Amino acid sequence: MAEDNRSRGHFWSRSAKAVGVISAGLGIYVFVNDEVRARIFPDLSAATRADVKEQLQLSEERIAVIVQASITSAMERADARGGNVSADEKDNYEAALTSLLASDDPNLNDARFLAVSGQAEAAADKLVTTAETSGATDTIPARGRADLLRNAGDILVPSDPAKALAAYEKALELDPDNRVLQTRVQKLKAETAEKNEVKPIPRAKFELSGLQFELEGCENPEAPKCILSVMNTTPDTANFWIGQSWAINETGRWTDDRSRNIAASSHYTWNIPSLEASQIEVTYNRPANIFQLLRFELHVRDVKFSKEFRDVAIRGGRQVDVRAMRPVDADHPEYAYEVDGVKVHFLGCSNPDAPICRFDLMNTGKSDRMLSTYGGLAFDSQSIQRKAAQSVLSLSGKSDGALPPGLVTSWDVIFRSEAEYFQAFWPDLQIEYKAYPKAFTNLSLSDAEPPAIKTLRRDQAFEPDGLFELGGLEFAFLGCANPDNPKCVFDVRNPTDKAVRLWIGRPSVTDDAGAEKASSSNVVEMTGAREADIPAGLTTSFEVAFRSAMPRIGELTVPVSIGDGRYEIKYADIPLTVN
Repeated sequence: MAEDNRSRGHFWSRSAKAVGVISAGLGIYVFVNDEVRARIFPDLSAATRADVKEQLQLSEERIAVIVQASITSAMERADARGGNVSADEKDNYEAALTSLLASDDPNLNDARFLAVSGQAEAAADKLVTTAETSGATDTIPARGRADLLRNAGDILVPSDPAKALAAYEKALELDPDNRVLQTRVQKLKAETAEKNEVKPIPRAKFELSGLQFELEGCENPEAPKCILSVMNTTPDTANFWIGQSWAINETGRWTDDRSRNIAASSHYTWNIPSLEASQIEVTYNRPANIFQLLRFELHVRDVKFSKEFRDVAIRGGRQVDVRAMRPVDADHPEYAYEVDGVKVHFLGCSNPDAPICRFDLMNTGKSDRMLSTYGGLAFDSQSIQRKAAQSVLSLSGKSDGALPPGLVTSWDVIFRSEAEYFQAFWPDLQIEYKAYPKAFTNLSLSDAEPPAIKTLRRDQAFEPDGLFELGGLEFAFLGCANPDNPKCVFDVRNPTDKAVRLWIGRPSVTDDAGAEKASSSNVVEMTGAREADIPAGLTTSFEVAFRSAMPRIGELTVPVSIGDGRYEIKYADIPLTVN
């Protein structure tokens, strides 16, 4: 009985699917027929388009049927041209086509018409056209046009990767910080590039302490493998072993060896008899189309040698571009500078939801430079200090790494808290463990109008003498409030051209009876602590709070340190306003 039920279930499932396909087909026919009649007979256009609009009220089931049929057709076309569509690309195709069919944006009706009629590639072409024409009229914002172009690319990948790449690149021009698009472009460029040509490797043959070596080449881009040959030309047995090997691929990422094996010994060591030879196979743990750098550590008779090769193409790989320095903003040539043999390009900050500040770094020296990055500090429009949550070098995937001569790495400094504007950004870059501080100012993280910047509230200063200067800083005393839990507020601005350290000691007050009371808290708004390094030009506030109720403050004393100087701020006879 259970099997009968399952059989009937399978029957009805197949029947429902068949009905769905037939319904979709009828809908496509009616829709296309109506559209054609509308264009041939304009007088019927209004009524026909109303019918078409009704036809485009697609149910989830109908969308799923159309998408599945389109995917099947796209995969068949990809197979016919000898292409290989990955699972991710298939998922992207499905998501992009579903998004188009489910959209109610009238700007996309023509593309939807084509998609419903089974012409997914033509629909993608229409998305590209819509994005380009909308750019001229600003009917769709830049980010929206980038999404259209990305969807077009996702639909075009199985049938025309070159056209898909062009769509992705146009999208990236509109949304240059989009990591998804960057990855799409990088992967598709590699997949569509010409295959590597087999070229001789410069200085592939070399001799170390009587052993002759030759780098025969590298192959298998998905899991690279390099072959060295070794021969003992001396009359004596030679003790040899191969130590670690490292490489840097086209993206600028270090890749370690996964295995090292000498064929003659099935091990990484070998006592090589006179005139004997063998091959050494070294495999690596990251894909590569080209090794910008390839290093071997070779030990002969207890002497360690290091051998390096540059620009070794992987057989079977693609002719891809290697990581290069990206240009700085033309309006800010000062964003390009050099420190201690490392050229630095600051590329700006973006992504207000979780800000990212980007750099490119290139070693201009003759030996490896050790880079250590500890993120940095940023100060938003209200002068609140933000500490970076993450600092990543592309060459290592972590905060530090050795950068070889002539090679480029990117450096991303990532913040956790939202911000639309940085008044100041201090990246923390160390080269050979020496710090090189530098500040970047007035950085907008979005296309929106910059928010209001915190300034010294001169018009709210206490009278008399609420405005004063101390230790090179400008202060505004804003008075005290709340008789139950008194709180006094100061604004402080740094008008100098460098950061100034401010430290707040333990403030105290005397009440009307002359009793002295110490503060319960004293906090600089910028840091949430008792001290702050106030960047040049920035304004912050600090608060002094007391637990004891009092109707009036007889005298307020606030000890402060500014740089190396120590001072006291004093005010007498301060009324306490009620909040």
